[in-house]
Amino acid sequence: MATKKRKVDSECRAFNDEWTWKYFFTVVKDKSVCLICNKAVAVFKEYNISSHFTFKHKNSNYKAMSEYERKQNVESLCKKLSARQKFFKKVNTIQEAATHASYIVAYNIAKNNKAVSDGEFDKQCMLEVCDVFCPDKKNNFQTVSLSRKTVTSRIEAIYKNLTSQLESKIGQFKFCSIAMDESTDINDTVQLVLFIRGVDDNFEITEELACMRS
Repeated sequence: MATKKRKVDSECRAFNDEWTWKYFFTVVKDKSVCLICNKAVAVFKEYNISSHFTFKHKNSNYKAMSEYERKQNVESLCKKLSARQKFFKKVNTIQEAATHASYIVAYNIAKNNKAVSDGEFDKQCMLEVCDVFCPDKKNNFQTVSLSRKTVTSRIEAIYKNLTSQLESKIGQFKFCSIAMDESTDINDTVQLVLFIRGVDDNFEITEELACMRS
């Protein structure tokens, strides 16, 4: 007769606050984390947590501390952990803002038919303006990548996203029409320009440039 294996997740174990000062553990993102070495123990089980403290930190001074000393050290370690978490959260927020800013600049470069190399010039201007208005924020502006390669990849990503949105809208059209026109670029190369117009079930009209071919 086959026996069913018991899943640990089904036991609904909870972290015991007493383990914090006894074994120097706390909870971070549903995992018990050692305040001494920052190692995580996935299961909220006292045996696993106490074993980690006993064997991993057997030569440390923490084991010989009194309950009061342990609680004092736990409070200090928790403050350090909280400060590290806030620092990394701030760094991630700045990185996300820098990425967003680089997309905005790349979009405007493409929209105004400027060279992708203009991104570096734009950044130089941005940093010099920053020196005047908010010099304390200059390091944040430095993280905005506007190199030729970055601007090119941002424009390609925007193009793919807009194309995907247009394809999704076309799939919802009840009726549509196509218009063609001829245009000539600055090199006197003739371009075939294709526009599409459609209406969906909500009578929302969409008209966009579908493609352009030489």
